[in-house]
Amino acid sequence: MGETLGRLLTIGAEPEDDEDTRLRKVLLVVAALIITPLAVAWGALYWTVGATAAAAIPWLYVGISVASLISFGLTHSYRWFAIGQFAPYMTLPFVLMWILGGFAAGSVVAVWAGLAPVTALLLGHRRAAVVLVAAYAGLMAASAVVPTPVPPTLPAWLRDGMVPLNLTGVPALALVLVWLFSGSREGSLTSVRRIVRRYFSPDLAALLLTDPRRAELGGEIALVTVLFADLSSYSTYAETRAPSEVVAMLNEYFGIALPAILEQGGLPTQLAGDAVMAVFGAPKPQADQRSRACAAALAIVERTEALATGTRPGPRFHIGINSGPALVGNIGSDAYQNFTAIGDTTNLAARLGGVAKPGEVVIGPVTAADLDGRFELSPLGPVTVKGRVEPTQAYSLRPA
Repeated sequence: MGETLGRLLTIGAEPEDDEDTRLRKVLLVVAALIITPLAVAWGALYWTVGATAAAAIPWLYVGISVASLISFGLTHSYRWFAIGQFAPYMTLPFVLMWILGGFAAGSVVAVWAGLAPVTALLLGHRRAAVVLVAAYAGLMAASAVVPTPVPPTLPAWLRDGMVPLNLTGVPALALVLVWLFSGSREGSLTSVRRIVRRYFSPDLAALLLTDPRRAELGGEIALVTVLFADLSSYSTYAETRAPSEVVAMLNEYFGIALPAILEQGGLPTQLAGDAVMAVFGAPKPQADQRSRACAAALAIVERTEALATGTRPGPRFHIGINSGPALVGNIGSDAYQNFTAIGDTTNLAARLGGVAKPGEVVIGPVTAADLDGRFELSPLGPVTVKGRVEPTQAYSLRPA
């Protein structure tokens, strides 16, 4: 049942739909699924008392509504789906009232058409809502002057009972729709944003929410600065401690390191065991990305010093930073993917982290070439790192 409902709610969805379009489609489908069974019951009620012509009108709406849902699933045309829902919902209640003999004999059933502009407004179709209000007023005026046929003979209980039912049912259903639409729209958007921002940096979260196509596999070459922060002696620390204690320790360290990265506009891309990788300069370019990465690294070292020297001493971060071109984007599969930076720039940053001592930040030559006066560099000389034939000039970074 849940799977079937899920498929119904996502018919007509397109991969390129933005979040507003996606919610708009879902909410109009929800409205159709709420009103269609009510129309079935409404027609059945008239049928049981012998008013077959009156019964045909709600059932005609059901047929049109189901046909528009099927067409929407096949063509994904939201425009025609909306017309297929709003047009009959605006006109058929008036036709039913005319068949029943007008305002009094028809129990003012045409008031149900007033939900059409309300629904359109809730979906964000302001112009359509204005058009539907004008149509509603025009049809009401026409109902007062257009001659009606001889009404069918209805039981008094049905004719009289329908008046309060219609006059209370419309505002009640309108209230439900307002609650459902506003709650679903804001609640869904809030939930989506909260989830996305929990797993991505603010910049990447904003990018994915405004442009979902950025979530597709692939990437582009960009000039970035990559930071690798790894905890020294982690294996030794974890060997003699319970897993719960190790996890608590990692959460403490990452609870300090990640905010330090985010404060400088960095993008944490990986939490691999005891290490964190972050990218500066992507997905949003940063002219001062190298200085930002260095400031973040020094903040990590400084802020975690108390954890390393407390009553229960823990490990220290050793950090490598490198700048240069990298392929920035999503890698993985359709089921699982990760936003990251790939290339020699990233590899060297990781290797420089291996050169750094506990509590030290080591940076590459490209990063060192464009730093401001907040930092002091100590040349380490050409160092040989794993995976590279030629030595690399490295520098130990300290605050000035």
